[in-house]
Amino acid sequence: MTLISRFVFSTKEKTEKKSPERIKTNDISIVIPVKNNQIGINNYLKNFFKTHTEQDYPREIIIVDNNSSPEILVNSKFLKFSLPINVIKCKKIGPASARNKGVKIAKGKWILFNDSDCIPTQSLLKGYLKSDNKSVAYAGNIKPLKNNSLSKYYESQEILIPLKTYNANGDFVPQYLITANALIWKQAFQDIGGFNEKITIAGGEDVDLGLRLSEIGNLSYAFESIAIHDFSDGIIGFYKRFKRYGIGNRLVQELWQTDLKPTLFRPNERTLANEFFAKFQYFSLIKGYKKEDKRIKKYGFQL
Repeated sequence: MTLISRFVFSTKEKTEKKSPERIKTNDISIVIPVKNNQIGINNYLKNFFKTHTEQDYPREIIIVDNNSSPEILVNSKFLKFSLPINVIKCKKIGPASARNKGVKIAKGKWILFNDSDCIPTQSLLKGYLKSDNKSVAYAGNIKPLKNNSLSKYYESQEILIPLKTYNANGDFVPQYLITANALIWKQAFQDIGGFNEKITIAGGEDVDLGLRLSEIGNLSYAFESIAIHDFSDGIIGFYKRFKRYGIGNRLVQELWQTDLKPTLFRPNERTLANEFFAKFQYFSLIKGYKKEDKRIKKYGFQL
């Protein structure tokens, strides 16, 4: 998951590829990269089986353990269901590598990417079916778990919702994807070579993937597909998250030869708390951006 502070423009001409595969729940493989979040995986599976019946099951759930210590395990109570749950290991660092490895063994025609700190809702899969319009990928919706001031800020700023742009028909469409909740046609994913594994952090890798997908076909929103996100890591997690996103901004800037240096901004909802969070978000973003800028200027784009 990541946040880009401004639009990225591509000079390549879109080929307008459309997916011939209609979305069906049993054609969806869910891929979840995870590092050191056993509690998150437990919560994901518990809530998945609480909100989904057997007739709505996807093809499989693939959990990719990216060097967790101790290793990620699936509780035996979840293996009693008829839904295949596979845990595989990825030694190469980063969620990009982990997701790519998950897709390699996926049997579904569609890949649903979720994060390990997401919580499924009843509409997670069905929401995508309702949005099926032959796009090659869809940006799902994210709602916060709690109702505190920090969670409200994440929601009001649409931190985990991709930026809107216009298509040729004048409709709002996502410019890229955020893989906390995103559905991608597997063939299109393979056509562009999957995630760029040079990006070894959780920041920028999904934006880059979405931009490349948008060059070969249409992206669409699927706002009725809702996943809940747990932002309980507080203000320290807030700082770490946006510092990482600042690094992601700089990496995507290098890949796409554009300017993504963070700038000061006003929050969408002008409250005293939101004004503080917006300034702190900018501070965190610029911290990560400048750190990565120095590294790239010294060593080049070598991760």
